Amino acid sequence: MEKASAGSCCTTPSESPLKHMQSSVQFKGAMRPHISINVADVLRSVEFYQALFGQKPVKTKSDYAKFEPENPPVNFAINQVDVPGKRDGHFGIQVKSKKAVQDFVERFRKTGVKIEETESAVACCYSVQDKVWLTDPDGNHWEVFVVTEKEADEGCGVTCVCYNAETGGCDWS
Repeated sequence: MEKASAGSCCTTPSESPLKHMQSSVQFKGAMRPHISINVADVLRSVEFYQALFGQKPVKTKSDYAKFEPENPPVNFAINQVDVPGKRDGHFGIQVKSKKAVQDFVERFRKTGVKIEETESAVACCYSVQDKVWLTDPDGNHWEVFVVTEKEADEGCGVTCVCYNAETGGCDWS
């Protein structure tokens, strides 16, 4: 294995002389999700994600922005590239109540973010959920959802917004 140089972004834990050093970034819990996606226009996307997370980014550059909300606890970055790749699947924020879903709906309406679809008592991901769907400026699909029943017979059924009869499952293409 080739060793990373001192100025490099990445080293393996066994190579790092500071392998026991604590993180310089503090957040609740032992871990949190990190999502980094490519976008065509950081400035346009920052407006969308400010509405989604309800806060401004903690770091911005001409081709980069990072959000670190505590609720939901996530390290979320957007990177500007000339041509973002095709997006499969979707992203989501799970909340704990129907009221929380409705609070997001109200935030989106107030900030002008277009709501694609709302769903109530839909079988999705083998559970029953209430949710709101939206699409960011680069075509990435987002849902804010609450699981109202832990079990359902369908993973993605005919009532799901992403259901494709040709494939028999969730397909955003």
